Amino acid sequence: MKRWNIKQTEISDSALRAVCEETGLSRPAAYVLATRGFNTPEKAKEFLGLAEDEIINNGIFDPFLISDMEKAAEIIKSALLGGEKIVVFGDYDCDGVTSTVMLVQYLTAQGGEVDWYIPSRDEGYGLNTAAIDLLAEKGADVIITVDNGISAVEEAAYIKQTGMRLIITDHHTPPAVLPDADAVINPKRDGDKSSFKELAGCGVVLKLIMALENDTDSVLEQFSDLAALGTVGDIVPLTGENRVIVRRGLEIMPCTENMGLYKLLRQSGFLSDDDSRDRLTAGALSFTACPRINAAGRFAHASKAAELLLAENEPLAELRANELTALNNARREEENEILKQAEMLFAKEPERLSERVLVLKGAKWHSGVTGIVASRLLKYGKPVIIISDDGETLKASARSIEAFPLMPLLEACSDLLEKFGGHVKAAGFTAKSENFSALEARIKAYSAAHFPQMPFDVIHIDKVLCEEDLTLENVEGLKKLAPCGEENPLPVFLMQNCVILSKKPLKDGKYISFNVRMGSVTQKILYFNCTYNDFCFENGQAVDLLVTLELNEYNGITSVSAQCKDIRPSGFQQEKTFAALRTYEALIRGEAPDPALITRIIPEKDDIKIIYDILRKFGENQINILRVYYEAVSKNLNYCKFRIIIDILAEFKLITFDIINGAVLLLPVSGVKANLDNSETLSKIKTMLNNCINI
Repeated sequence: MKRWNIKQTEISDSALRAVCEETGLSRPAAYVLATRGFNTPEKAKEFLGLAEDEIINNGIFDPFLISDMEKAAEIIKSALLGGEKIVVFGDYDCDGVTSTVMLVQYLTAQGGEVDWYIPSRDEGYGLNTAAIDLLAEKGADVIITVDNGISAVEEAAYIKQTGMRLIITDHHTPPAVLPDADAVINPKRDGDKSSFKELAGCGVVLKLIMALENDTDSVLEQFSDLAALGTVGDIVPLTGENRVIVRRGLEIMPCTENMGLYKLLRQSGFLSDDDSRDRLTAGALSFTACPRINAAGRFAHASKAAELLLAENEPLAELRANELTALNNARREEENEILKQAEMLFAKEPERLSERVLVLKGAKWHSGVTGIVASRLLKYGKPVIIISDDGETLKASARSIEAFPLMPLLEACSDLLEKFGGHVKAAGFTAKSENFSALEARIKAYSAAHFPQMPFDVIHIDKVLCEEDLTLENVEGLKKLAPCGEENPLPVFLMQNCVILSKKPLKDGKYISFNVRMGSVTQKILYFNCTYNDFCFENGQAVDLLVTLELNEYNGITSVSAQCKDIRPSGFQQEKTFAALRTYEALIRGEAPDPALITRIIPEKDDIKIIYDILRKFGENQINILRVYYEAVSKNLNYCKFRIIIDILAEFKLITFDIINGAVLLLPVSGVKANLDNSETLSKIKTMLNNCINI
């Protein structure tokens, strides 16, 4: 379960009308922008790239506002004129690969002697002395880093000793002391005068090319397709210049002149027909093309991805595109295998799921996919740390929910770590294997001290829908908010007090569609994250829905399409439910709750009978546990007591409870009557509560 949060905005009706009139936005689109802070015509225009300013061209600020841009442009132009050898030093992820390709293509087109180098994952991120020596042996005169280099203080000094010149282009947070390079281009530098600080590495490279070319539009036309791919792949905010880059890139991708990108998009399921072109969105790229680029660096070498995007003939492009698809399939298999092992650990030790932070360790799990697995396990609503242990070294990837920042946690564990870094919701570290037990204990202690009441994962709601919002014109207007992604998510809307009219399975029951009535409006809902059998609601029931909206065209008829993201019974009391969930998890962790809650926690025989009778209605069919809970709530059973009853029934083998899939199954009665007084589950909880009272 996720907590629903309705965003608030203080925008008045007249101000909302002014935003619509001056930007051409539909009313729902303008309201969504207002909830995200763009609540005046000026701010909305800035978001949409309509602001007028002499330093802005096509939504892109003057590249020379970035520190050292002019200096870097002069060095590169001089090197081109002098026939010096330039080496572009990249990184092995999607951002690093696209950054490398863009700059190599541009410098080569200018007649330069250009080479490129991307380290392997085993070699490590960024500049290293062995690579520097190799480039020096090959006669490099100028090294230009892309998507790396801002922390390479020692390596920059080493390059200076060799007599080579170094230009750093990066977007990561700079250290207190910058490398001693000939130019350091990073919009996050102290004192930098550029207006937008959240460019990806490929965005910084794009602006370097604009400075070299002294033009914005032609560079966007030529390179925004690759820059869009890298920007989406790096999960940077899709606001400001990033939004301009990705929007322009998506426009030109269907007719891209980059042979490798064309083949990559075809392999990813796009450009084969008009419908697939419509589905070419930032979100679609992040799940299809970007993982293929990243798979090269994870399972082979990123050079395969770079060679794909640099390919000038169709056979090579086809070969590399096929290789990347094969590597991505291998990535999926490895990812699914680790996920399977992780969930087997949860099934074997279900109490793990009640921990504040989910920490899982496996022998030689592939470190290239542990981050993806951690992201998938966020479905349990907790921060996740996935650790690969080779017997000597722990390599970990961590992912977190909104209100639990990871870096303070890792800083609190720093004496046990060899290296760590990351952001609020994504981080990683390495440590010695012998430190695992101490590290796990430290993570638990930190989490308990700083988050005695753990936050819940949240779905933010942009607007409560009115009947008049569900028009073709209003939903069409939402397209102006695209491209959607990090910090500019697809708008989520709340439909309240909807009555379910009918439902039917899709794809043999893998998905479900259902019709609802909201006031006088009837709307079809598609639900792809739920099977038909797991759907918890019956015809005639009143529900609240979280949906995204788009237009759908079928047989020449255009209609509003709504996709369900979450669903609850109308009137659901989420604060009481989450408070009871916290209490249940505290009990499982052995933490005694407030004694005042005891009477609401301990189930009686009649309470157990209520749940058992609910399950009997479904016979020998597996049932979603939430479906049982929603009925239990209507009979005044709180979530904590409900889960204790489920545990007791499982203990007596009256049911099976698949904690991974949230499925409950009633078992045939053995003939031996269960005695509640013999329940170890209940006895343990009562002992804990009695100790709490005695204290």
